[in-house]
Amino acid sequence: RSLMQCAWLPLLLSASASSFATPAPRMPAAASVSLRHRVLLADSPRSSGTVLASEAAADKPEPPPARIANLALRVLVPLVLAGGAAGVIVLLTALLAPLDGPVAGGVKLVFAGAVAGVISRTCCAPLEMVSTIMMCQGDQCGSMSDELKKAWRAEGLRGLFKGNGANCLKVAPSRGTQFLVYEFVKRQLAVSAATGVALSAGQRLVAGGIAGMVAALIVYPLEVIKTVLTVFPEECKATPGGAIGCVLKVGGPCGFYAGVVPTLIAMFPYVGVEFMVYETLKRRWEVWAGAPAGTLALLLLGAVGGACAQASAHPLDVIRRRLQLGKMTSGKAKPPSGTKTSSKPPYGNMFSGLYTVATTEGVHVLFRGLGPACLEKVPSTAIGYYIYEGMKTALQVASVR
Repeated sequence: RSLMQCAWLPLLLSASASSFATPAPRMPAAASVSLRHRVLLADSPRSSGTVLASEAAADKPEPPPARIANLALRVLVPLVLAGGAAGVIVLLTALLAPLDGPVAGGVKLVFAGAVAGVISRTCCAPLEMVSTIMMCQGDQCGSMSDELKKAWRAEGLRGLFKGNGANCLKVAPSRGTQFLVYEFVKRQLAVSAATGVALSAGQRLVAGGIAGMVAALIVYPLEVIKTVLTVFPEECKATPGGAIGCVLKVGGPCGFYAGVVPTLIAMFPYVGVEFMVYETLKRRWEVWAGAPAGTLALLLLGAVGGACAQASAHPLDVIRRRLQLGKMTSGKAKPPSGTKTSSKPPYGNMFSGLYTVATTEGVHVLFRGLGPACLEKVPSTAIGYYIYEGMKTALQVASVR
């Protein structure tokens, strides 16, 4: 059953691959005949027929073969990449499943978490893009629907998945590391606990919090790049080196770890609450039902865990994303064209940021983007845990209860 879940991977992964696809360039319209040329033609005996024929040809241009080929590539390339990625996932799952031992078990957990993270985030990439913009820009941006329309009008489908490529590169090692460290800490706590006694909710909170902090520290530079790509895409295109060059230009090498302290603090309740709520509710559900949780139950429990995690750490999430952008939002770096400017006072740490935003912009700004963040987090977490449970079954790896 778990291997059958990989059958619909191409559809999900094609959206992630489309974020790297190059949009079809617009073909310039046929050049019109100049006024002087028209006068010269009008004096000749063949003027009327020639002008009418040229205008008729300009009014009914045939679609160029290059454009048709480009459109075909835009459709085929993401599908081919998605199909290839799905095939690699199925092949690696079949190769890893019979392996045994602690090292093989760790590799299986990392692989299962990475696959679950990439698929779940790609499914909800447009909502995550909007929530990131709303958290970083505060009252300067519009509503969720306005930002979605703006992204669609500007870049089409690619605009809705803006930054998803960098996000997938960040999510894969992040979620893999989270599940690996979480299972490791749970095993250490289970050794010290009484035999046959399940872990408490507090122990799961500690294990999840440690896992979140370790994973965040490892992949934090990718998180900064993803945030810059999402909020300032035009400036990244105009800067040599793209988003990496943009970060180096504004903050230097230290810019890749701007806001890391509030991120680590926020990750403890964020990931800890998510793991605690999901696994505690899952265990109680299975005790109540007398059977393993089914598909609908896993999706529901994952959604509840994601909502609780997002609501518990959203103000810290707002501050850490603003600290990641650093001087790019303080007026020392030129914002992209069309972006509203503001006089937001700078702040250098989490507590200063919380106080400054609350007093100068209002407490409501600390919860700006909570709606789309929850709309993204709830289905993303639900899909992620469902894929993770299926991958664990396919890989023949068990968790500490």
